[in-house]
Amino acid sequence: MKIGKYLFVVIMLVITPLFGLNVLAHPPIDLSLEYDIDTNNLIVTIIHETPAPELHYINRVDIKINDVLFLSEEYTSQPTNDVFTYNYIIDGSFGDEIMVAAYCNIQGSITRTIIIEDPNQDDAPEIEIKNPIKGYFHFSGIKLFATYLDLVYDTMGFGGFRVRPVQAKITDDNDNAEDLIVTLYANEVKERDMVYNEQSELFEGKWIGPDLGVFTMKITAEDTSGNIGIAEMDVWYFCFIPEN
Repeated sequence: MKIGKYLFVVIMLVITPLFGLNVLAHPPIDLSLEYDIDTNNLIVTIIHETPAPELHYINRVDIKINDVLFLSEEYTSQPTNDVFTYNYIIDGSFGDEIMVAAYCNIQGSITRTIIIEDPNQDDAPEIEIKNPIKGYFHFSGIKLFATYLDLVYDTMGFGGFRVRPVQAKITDDNDNAEDLIVTLYANEVKERDMVYNEQSELFEGKWIGPDLGVFTMKITAEDTSGNIGIAEMDVWYFCFIPEN
């Protein structure tokens, strides 16, 4: 009888810490990635809290490049009780997708992905049409009232855009406004080059001349690298006034 009691005590002494560790165990909280293209260094920062980094830890880190396994690194402990960083040398190229997965030795894992981007990449200019305004009736470019029924395409322009011209806000990640080439089209026919107004900080261009119908108004903006941004709007246009 006493032997049974002693055996029970020994078993409890052995399994209790294991149960306690399992209760405290949880998957990694967070994982962040950073890649230095100049040094080919992938910086992996992991948050995994544990009171015993030799018993409960991140035991494996897998790295895939473009969905192909590049490296699987195994560990027998983790450097700290919570936040730590590993560095891996990866000969990556612009556009490569790097996926990193970190696994807890007891339960759970976490996965994050990063794409190697060119820091010198030049994006196309972004265009926001300010006039005409979608969903409104305009007279000579001046907004008058809303057109609630969606029967007149994006907007209406009566009398052209003479008093208040077509206007657009255009931004570029590298070039200044005066370096951009901005052009106004109606049904792919060039109306005119738009000019930057320093006071309004908008590009402006008149759309005038006699015509009737629904036109696709298109604004293009080209930067010094040849990138072209485009914005379009369908306009019901009616004007009987000559250009001059």
